[in-house]
Amino acid sequence: MTSPLHLVRHALPFTRYPYRGEGMACNLCGGTETLVVAETDRRLKRLRSVACTGCGLIRTDPMPNAAELDAYYASAYRAAYQFALGRRPPRHHLNRSRREAAFRADLLSPALRPGARVLDFGSGSGEFLAAARGRGCEATGIEPGRAYGAYARAEHGARVLDRLDDLAPGEAFDVVTVHHVLEHLRDPVDTLVRLAGQLAPGGVLYAAVPNMAATGKPPHERFHFAHVHGFVRETLDRAARRAGLVPHPAYRREDTTVVYRQADASDGPDLPTTGLAQDLAAALGTVRPGAYVASGAWLRPMVRRNAKAIRDTFAAR
Repeated sequence: MTSPLHLVRHALPFTRYPYRGEGMACNLCGGTETLVVAETDRRLKRLRSVACTGCGLIRTDPMPNAAELDAYYASAYRAAYQFALGRRPPRHHLNRSRREAAFRADLLSPALRPGARVLDFGSGSGEFLAAARGRGCEATGIEPGRAYGAYARAEHGARVLDRLDDLAPGEAFDVVTVHHVLEHLRDPVDTLVRLAGQLAPGGVLYAAVPNMAATGKPPHERFHFAHVHGFVRETLDRAARRAGLVPHPAYRREDTTVVYRQADASDGPDLPTTGLAQDLAAALGTVRPGAYVASGAWLRPMVRRNAKAIRDTFAAR
């Protein structure tokens, strides 16, 4: 049961989030030197984000420890960001998830052949698992959220496990997908390495994360507590390279939505990211919450988010 007080503490503007956190080295390059890129998030709460000067990967600082992050996802995340107050996913989430699943299945259609083995890490309520099974694939989901995992099993008849460790030893997959999950993890690059290790020879891995370099919104709108890491094109590709992966030229790429293949000897060296942290700090620059509120610029993003939720709630199935 979500505590109303806990939700209020996560939503109240101009205050810190209710966690202590800890210092943490970069999960991509191991560096500890950083530049501050934001002091405020999209809810006008105080949240410090930094970019590693060694590689440019963005992270929350201090980083919530494992227990704090687990408590947040158990008690506040679904209600705060998906307006899910019960055990069943809300309608707007399901409609949005079906659209996303259809897009992902179309993008991956060359690999989603009948009999292909598919693993979706962070499978949520199971719409992509259903789309893959509809194409004749053998689909498995990993979903630590018990309520959404149970919904996927009941609604879609999907095989959904709680943890990556629950897979059978040596189990391999032709397609692995991780859609808007890596940014939620304390160890996204380590997780990507593990997921790449589940690929069968010739398999592909689809990864999608929010693009922190995206334009068209105020810089601080790209930050919130649920996303403890932030990627741009260069850092996602570098993380993939650490996992032994490179972009697959046969699949269309949309910035930080990428299909990767296993790297081989013909692939060139990893691209340097020198100066990326400085570029991100300049582009994302800190915002003074009081000045932002006084400007009225917050109205448009708020209306857009709420309108999107309303539209998705009443969209045709």
